[in-house]
Amino acid sequence: MRWTGTLSRYLIREVALYSLVGLLGVGSILVLQNLLRRLGDLGGIGISFGDMASVAGNLSAMLASYAVPVAFLFGVLAAIGRISADSEWTAMRALGISFAQIVRPIMILGCLVAVGTAHLLHNVEPKARRDMRTLAATVAANGSMIKAGQFIRLDNEGKRLLFVEDRSPELGLKGVVISDHTNQARPFTIFAESGSFAFDQETAAVTLTLAEGDIHFENQDSGTSKYRRIAFGNASYIFDLGDVLGSNVNRLRPPELETSTLRQILNNFRVEGVAPSWARVRQIEPYEIHLHRRYAVPFASVLFAFLGVALGVRRTRGARSWGALLCVVIVFLYYTALSFGIYLAENGFLPAMAALWLPNLLTAGLALATSLRARRIEL
Repeated sequence: MRWTGTLSRYLIREVALYSLVGLLGVGSILVLQNLLRRLGDLGGIGISFGDMASVAGNLSAMLASYAVPVAFLFGVLAAIGRISADSEWTAMRALGISFAQIVRPIMILGCLVAVGTAHLLHNVEPKARRDMRTLAATVAANGSMIKAGQFIRLDNEGKRLLFVEDRSPELGLKGVVISDHTNQARPFTIFAESGSFAFDQETAAVTLTLAEGDIHFENQDSGTSKYRRIAFGNASYIFDLGDVLGSNVNRLRPPELETSTLRQILNNFRVEGVAPSWARVRQIEPYEIHLHRRYAVPFASVLFAFLGVALGVRRTRGARSWGALLCVVIVFLYYTALSFGIYLAENGFLPAMAALWLPNLLTAGLALATSLRARRIEL
């Protein structure tokens, strides 16, 4: 099989161009969708507009491992579909160019994409997740959520509200009002002359230490005029930011750990039968799942290259428009199989290695079947 440099460069350029377009589209959708979903929680801890740029950057790094293989598959389908729709594939066949000669340069490009995706999964994504957690914890620890002269929601439902008349850079508070309706049977309002703010990174809890104030309990019985008021010299009001930051902020979750750390924890399981004392998650399955995910998902790009060429070679004028639709279908099936594999591993139905490589095996079978069909058409 003769290597044709000009043809290879042409195919690589076409696929790379369409892949770049796909990356811009898919990446933008994923980042915007996740950014909008997180805005409520991040706004609740007082994150500034300037910090949003850091959040968007971290989200881009976290989601790149998903966007890159999808964009590459779109690039292969779109490029080969265009070549087929414009009768270039027919001309190539007339010149004696085989299906294997078309596949080879795209497979090489797929291997490069796989290496890049592996780098994202092993290095870039875990660091971005750690940076995201550190940013949220830093903002919370600085008390940026508390703004003088504004009512601040302390939870997503708005059942806790905080008002501060004034605050100092040292987290000192003056004129504090807290409205708490988390218990509808016993709502109350706190008025305090002063207070201070403290954030515990281990428990993700905020403590407002209040001085010289009153607690007013609202009367829920319309048939009585009883009213209860408790005066205090010092009091503490604690609320949780665990929904935003997660508990044990200083202890990393499996997706945030470096690959070497995942291996270290799994080795501890093999030797001692339990996780190390410093590990946040005590079960072995999450560590196995995230380790094998970092090896299985990059390999999908190689399979996507093979499958994309076999599906893209269509001798119809509609081949060009099939690219985007086929990409959506294949990506949906692949990530559905991946999610199902993770479910099987989490619940102990399959070992993590078998469960996480299951989507690749299914994709490989589909790629083999479609490539054989393409070769038969060629003959």
